[in-house]
Order: sequence, then structure tokens, then C-alpha cells
Amino acid sequence: MTAPHRHLRRAGFGVTAFGAMTAVAVLAAPHASAWVGDVTVSGTKHTVGCTYTVTARVDVDRLTEVKFTDNGEAIPGSPVKPSLTSNKVSLTWTPGTAGAHKLEARQLLISDSVTVNVVERGGSTGSAGACGGGLGGLLPGLSG
Repeated sequence: MTAPHRHLRRAGFGVTAFGAMTAVAVLAAPHASAWVGDVTVSGTKHTVGCTYTVTARVDVDRLTEVKFTDNGEAIPGSPVKPSLTSNKVSLTWTPGTAGAHKLEARQLLISDSVTVNVVERGGSTGSAGACGGGLGGLLPGLSG
């Protein structure tokens, strides 16, 4: 075999090896949702003016901030820096309007979202019972 053929053969082997390593890396890489995902909202009946916790799981990148939005608008307190010791990030959210709210968590180019339906507050305004909190659930006589 001549010298030029050996160089071509080595180059071909290198390209093949690189292609195989790239394929393994792509197949073994975590799915995009493994960066930020599983967005959840506390509570069940989401009501205007009540406060809830929005939480997202962060599995891979715990150094990059997570930006939370409500129908495309930044939620106060966002972005949130993940903790190196926890795989979750959270912030509080208080919906200001009734209707569908798409809550999104975004980390770099990866995002996940959940849509919740928010209803108008009923009953006495300013009552902790309207939000399902306070002592109303424990001591019904104290609900406003």
C-alpha cells in the first residue's frame, strides 16, 4: 500500500470513529426536557388574587437561571437561580386575571409549560377562605 493510501485510510477511519462517537453521544444524551421540565402549580382551584407556588425540575444545568413567564410576561421574582443541592426551582405566582394562563419555565433554549385555568374570586373579597388558606379550614368560625 502506498503512503497516500495509508493517509486516506487513516482519515477514513478517523471520520468513521468520530461519526460513531457522535451517534453514541446523541443517543445517550438526556432529552431536552431533562434540562428544565415538569412544571407544576400548587393548589387545585386557581383563583384571581390568590398566591401559588410554581415549581420546575432542573436535572442537568443547575448553574443557568430559569425564567418563569405567565402568558409570555415575566413573573415577579423571575429569573430564579437553581440551587446546586436541589433539582427544583420555585417562585410564587399571583394571577391577576381570570382565564387560561400558560406558565412557562425556560432555561436557555429549553422550556416546559403548564396551562391552568384561573377563576374570579367569589365570596367575600380579601377573605383568606377564598384562597383556601388561612385558619378557615381548621377553625371554620374564624373564616372571614
